[in-house]
Amino acid sequence: MAEQLNDKGARPMEAPNIVQCPSDHRPGCTLFESCFAPLCPLDPVSLKGVWYPDEEICRSRSQGGRPWIRSQRRIAKVAGHGAGYFTLEMLDRLVVIRKGITGLDPDLAEEAQLRAWFQKRPERREPSTKDQASRALHLRKFSFRKKGSRKGAGVDLKKGRDGAA
Repeated sequence: MAEQLNDKGARPMEAPNIVQCPSDHRPGCTLFESCFAPLCPLDPVSLKGVWYPDEEICRSRSQGGRPWIRSQRRIAKVAGHGAGYFTLEMLDRLVVIRKGITGLDPDLAEEAQLRAWFQKRPERREPSTKDQASRALHLRKFSFRKKGSRKGAGVDLKKGRDGAA
């Protein structure tokens, strides 16, 4: 068989087996090509996967504010080596993350572990506007800022030993 040569006289390289994203458009993330995060907010297929605490986390600044990505960062700081894996639903639900947190064991059945894991942790709830207003009012009582606009404006300062303010 005669091999085909390109215009420079070399054999053409074979295209590697690359799995393309199901969508035809290129994602809006500049880090998409070099990112190895198993859970990518721009790839809906990856969001059905799992994440281990020693794996990479999305580095995109535009996507980094998502609650589950913030949970990943906190878990990566406190989880040990054998902490198991976490799913997107687990990361979304986490409110309190402490040292020693564990995910699911990859050697056991997932369904029973998920039920037990979700029963232990309450759902993340969004505070209502009434709750936010009452919390803000409560915190204003403990504010240490001076009420005046600038240095000592409207505030009576104690006089020192020399009588100066």
